[in-house]
Amino acid sequence: MRIVKETNIDFIGVRYYAYAISAVVILAGLISLIVKGGPTWGVDFQGGVVLQAKFDRAVTTDEIRSAIESAGVPNVSVQHGQTKDEVIVSSPEVGLIGGKEVSDIMKEALIKSNSWVVDEKAINVDRVSPSVGRDLIVGAIKSLSLGLALILIYMAIRFEFRFGLGGIVALFHDVAVTLGFFSLFNEPIDLSAVAAFLTIIGFSINDTIVIFDRVRENMKLMKGKSFDEILNVSVNQNLGRTIITTGTALLTIIAIFAIARVGTLHTLSFALLVGFISGVYSTLYIASPVARAWHFSIIPKRFRKTESKTV
Repeated sequence: MRIVKETNIDFIGVRYYAYAISAVVILAGLISLIVKGGPTWGVDFQGGVVLQAKFDRAVTTDEIRSAIESAGVPNVSVQHGQTKDEVIVSSPEVGLIGGKEVSDIMKEALIKSNSWVVDEKAINVDRVSPSVGRDLIVGAIKSLSLGLALILIYMAIRFEFRFGLGGIVALFHDVAVTLGFFSLFNEPIDLSAVAAFLTIIGFSINDTIVIFDRVRENMKLMKGKSFDEILNVSVNQNLGRTIITTGTALLTIIAIFAIARVGTLHTLSFALLVGFISGVYSTLYIASPVARAWHFSIIPKRFRKTESKTV
């Protein structure tokens, strides 16, 4: 039983609309990054202190912020955890303030307040120094660059350059879209986000490789057909697989995203949700059209009329 019936969608025919949509989304993210002075780095990269605490009642973020800033810790960011009686407090400040550790001042401010009761043993504190954060940023960039480079080498060996180019452009598209959404929604980039980016790259290129494999097969089986027709047929033949594989993954990601409102799981699920949707889009509407653009760009003009009719 086929869950997705055979389709005959003209993916190549709407490529300019797809380019326009991608350009708008990526441009919006780029403008957001420029206006905000770059990505919002998490404590993993920026350095600072993150404190998690649970109270005996529901608290507001303003209450917590006021208590900690009154104790002398500036630039405090406060958000709720899974429930209204849980909070996550972060500050880029590290070192000493008035001879005390920033983390100790934050803990004391919460424990000594008469407005609530908090269990000192249940308070969790994480510290990252700015130097370690900078090292992590360099390491994250190296990881992403190495991942893209290895995929580029693999694509160059496995496929012709036109197909490899389409796959790599699709990968950069997915990373750019996801990074833009992080900026637009003020989501911090931490180590879990980097792991998500690497996962997105691997997941996206997998679908693209399957489609390009089918294109190579169909070029042998569909002699006399135009390159556009072969691309469309190949993408349509794999459409069901793409929808089912990505759809099942998205069901899990959506469940995690709905439950995890803050923290590492939230960041991870947010990145994967955006990246997987972008990956499906780029596989269907970006990779093949880019391969087509290169295919025709290297053919002399006098042969293009013939090439548009047959392969």
